[in-house]
Amino acid sequence: MFVVKHYSEKLYVIAKDRGIHVNFKHSLIEVRPETGEAIFKKLDSESGETATFKYDFLHVTPPMSAPDVISKSVLSDAAGFLNVNKETLQHVKYDNIFGVGDCTNIPTSKTAAAAAGQCDVLSKNLMAKMKGSNDFKSKYNGYTSCPLMNSGGEGRCRIF
Repeated sequence: MFVVKHYSEKLYVIAKDRGIHVNFKHSLIEVRPETGEAIFKKLDSESGETATFKYDFLHVTPPMSAPDVISKSVLSDAAGFLNVNKETLQHVKYDNIFGVGDCTNIPTSKTAAAAAGQCDVLSKNLMAKMKGSNDFKSKYNGYTSCPLMNSGGEGRCRIF
C-alpha cells in the first residue's frame, strides 16, 4: 500500500478497522455507477480474468507512466521511464539530458515533494554542466513526503 513498510503496516490496520478492502495487481477497466460496480482486470492472471467489486466509494490509483515521447524513445528504460542516474538526475547515456519528477525512473514515490526535492539538485547540476563540468556536487537523496488525511479532520505528513 505504501513503499515504507512501517507506514504501510499502519495503513493496513486503519483500512481493516474501517472495513476498507484493498486490492493490488488489478487494473480498472470499467465503472458502472448505476450499479455501484467496478470491473478490474487481474494483472496476475494469465487468462485475462476479471473481478467485479461493489463500491460505495471508489479510489483507484491510475497506472503510472511517462509520456509517449519518453516511453517510446531511446531515452527510456525497460519500464518506459526516463533513464537517469538516481543521484545526479543526469541521463545514463545522453549527458546533456537531465530529468525530474514522475517521468523518471528514480526509485522513490512519485509525489510533488519528490519533484521539489529534485529541482534543487537539477538546477545545480545543470548549471555545472552548462559551465563545462561533469563534477556534480549536488546529489538527490531520495527525499519525498506524502500527506495522508484521516477522518475527523486529522492529517499526517509522512516524510521518507
